[in-house]
Amino acid sequence: MQKHDRKSRFEKLKEEQFDLLILGGGATGAGAALDASLRGLKVALLEKSDFASGTSSRSTKLIHGGVRYLAQFHFKLIHEALTERQRLLDNAPHLVKPLPFILPTYKLYEKPYYSIGMTMYDILAWKGNLPSHKRVSKEEVEKDFPALQTKGLTGGILYYDSQFNDARLNVNIARAASKEGALVLNQTELLSFQKKDGKIVGGKVKDLLSGETYNVKAKVVVNATGPWVDDIRLKDDPRTYRVLSPSQGIHLVFKKETIPCNTALIIPKTKDGRVVFIIPWEDHVILGTTDTPIHEVSQDPLPLESEVEFLLQTGSDYLASPLQRKDIISVFSGIRPLISPEGNQDTKSISREEVILVSSSGLITMGGGKWSTYRKMSEDLIDRVLKEGGLEEFGSSRTAKYAFPGKVGYSPNLYKEIQKMYKVNEESAKRLQNFYGGEVFVILGKKPTQLLKGIEYFQEEVEWFAKEEFALTVTDVLARRFRIQFLDLKLSAKLATPVSKILAKQLGWKESYRKEKESEALELIESLKATYEAKAK
Repeated sequence: MQKHDRKSRFEKLKEEQFDLLILGGGATGAGAALDASLRGLKVALLEKSDFASGTSSRSTKLIHGGVRYLAQFHFKLIHEALTERQRLLDNAPHLVKPLPFILPTYKLYEKPYYSIGMTMYDILAWKGNLPSHKRVSKEEVEKDFPALQTKGLTGGILYYDSQFNDARLNVNIARAASKEGALVLNQTELLSFQKKDGKIVGGKVKDLLSGETYNVKAKVVVNATGPWVDDIRLKDDPRTYRVLSPSQGIHLVFKKETIPCNTALIIPKTKDGRVVFIIPWEDHVILGTTDTPIHEVSQDPLPLESEVEFLLQTGSDYLASPLQRKDIISVFSGIRPLISPEGNQDTKSISREEVILVSSSGLITMGGGKWSTYRKMSEDLIDRVLKEGGLEEFGSSRTAKYAFPGKVGYSPNLYKEIQKMYKVNEESAKRLQNFYGGEVFVILGKKPTQLLKGIEYFQEEVEWFAKEEFALTVTDVLARRFRIQFLDLKLSAKLATPVSKILAKQLGWKESYRKEKESEALELIESLKATYEAKAK
């Protein structure tokens, strides 16, 4: 986003009367902005940090029904998630893809027992296009997941779900909302609400880059700030009660050579009662997740020592070669914004279904939910907005078949054309295909320039992030546009300087500010490395 463009957006923010002001640019907020804009509402979407900078970039990278919910009889939630899974496969095929899973069995009764559950899973996904589950032999399991511990192994279940690039989908949703007419701004903080006769009619917001403040007029305000929903609710009413029961989940990242696998693996039983996944993602492997109740919410949460130990031990229990700290190449932590109005602190038992709360001032808060159902959550939220705001004339949702940027021109073999045109290796060609879909040639042009010699990330990508994808900091690029911070912290540190120099040129930074943003990115990288390197030395 160019500097003059950002200024003009703030001028529009100040001058317009909006039907809807949305606070929070994660999956729910961006999704609601797109849904409302397609219905014809005049929408402003404001994010305090960056799109997907919180929970929405730190998921297990799965669009799934949730196999573990079968044991809890949450059939409605599973069916809804599996229906949404197919929609995302159709609407964003470059970002959301089928993923085979192995569920290993070690006792004779487990294969038929799990097969009964997976039959129900298949039934609940009856409109989907993914293959049904099947029982597989020990030999087939070993072929699909070579890293698995085979002692006592009797075979397994092969089933399908989907995986996705969470932050890139989030950014694409925000882009789509902007394309459909929403006013979209990040690095913008709500300072206070403005009220008339006890009802919210707008708010005072601050541009965190310039320091300027603006008054925004809106008929309805939505609080979709994830782990920060209570902070916004307290700005509305300092006497209100807290409804958030935050839980932290972490993931460890490894090279594929460390955990050789051709499918994902689900570990159905762990010491903390959760399932754990081992998943190939972006030519790496991620292991997660944990479920740790926490009391304080931070913008960049760090893994706890106990969480790192738990995942290393759990992974090692199921793998032929035990995992060691020196094998970890990155780590990320996310906070689940679980809503528990009853004050239940057992985060594993709190339902992942969405919750909508409406305060006496008219503030509409949404919490809970999961990435898999973000579109349906957004639809439900805007339906409620229309009802509460007397805006029923705007009609029903139009997002079920909405094609995201990059779908046009995409095909599963597009990487071959990319490889031929740009002379990149197959891994890089597939990354470019899966990041940008049919937009890849528009972004890279005829002859793109590498950020560093021999590393196939390109200057033109960073320029695109700044112009079209709202990137405003070095971490925005490394963590949520490129995803390198989530995959390889050492490579992320190497690219911090070239990325900062391109952003400086695009965004008009002074040299002192460029160095400041570069240092911030490097400090975060070092703090993440420190969480698992301490005992490795």
